[in-house]
Amino acid sequence: QMPVDHSRYTRLLEKLRHIEGVRKVFVASGIRYDMVMGDQRCGMAFMDELVRHHVSGQLKLAPEHSDPGLLDLMGKGGTEDLLDFRERFFTISRDAGKNQFLTYYFIAAYPGSEERHMQELQRFAAQELQIAPEQVQVFTPTPGTWASVMYHTGRNPFTGQPLHVARELSEKRRQKDLLTEKR
Repeated sequence: QMPVDHSRYTRLLEKLRHIEGVRKVFVASGIRYDMVMGDQRCGMAFMDELVRHHVSGQLKLAPEHSDPGLLDLMGKGGTEDLLDFRERFFTISRDAGKNQFLTYYFIAAYPGSEERHMQELQRFAAQELQIAPEQVQVFTPTPGTWASVMYHTGRNPFTGQPLHVARELSEKRRQKDLLTEKR
């Protein structure tokens, strides 16, 4: 695994704040919270700079799911990182006197996802994040990605194990509706 280091990103954000004529530079999305939390050396300094100076009131994160197996297929860390990031985000916001929010991007019908996974994600969102997701993306294969390999082969490309793949529009819709509680 490659080491994660947010020091250059932090320095860039700090420099941008001091450019004459530039009022604000905002980051709205694209933060890998799992990588920030995994950066033992610079992650918290990055978070402090980001949350205090570069969030316009809302930051969008992409946990996409809560199931450990699906997160592993996505190459993402577990929900602990998300919850730790969330807690730290609100602590920094409060300390800075800012009323800021997190919004979340979720995905339905990712290769390997079944209805039971979506029910668990709905429970996680309601109980742990205290939200009721409204916008959920249905997985679409994108050329050149491992997820597309999984979608087209119905197998985990790293282990060869079979994966459930939602191919019918009705199943994709059910998975999405389970998360948004449209039954």
